[in-house]
Amino acid sequence: MTDARAAEIAARKQVAGRIGFVMGCIAAIVAIAINVMRAPRPYSWGLVALIVLVAALNVPLGIAMGLLGERLSRRSSDEGD
Repeated sequence: MTDARAAEIAARKQVAGRIGFVMGCIAAIVAIAINVMRAPRPYSWGLVALIVLVAALNVPLGIAMGLLGERLSRRSSDEGD
């Protein structure tokens, strides 16, 4: 693999990770909003903590999905680079 190709792949991974992070944060905010609306009132600290922690799982999942999408969309090195 050439240095230019390695630099291109590293840049693509960087962008995919950042986009995945943003998507995960947006998904976490939406999940928090939905769960707070559906939760029984009055809210307890334990309930709010559980809602936030479960919603926070969206962030690493978003990053993983962004990186997986980058990997699947990358050209194969067999195509004559």
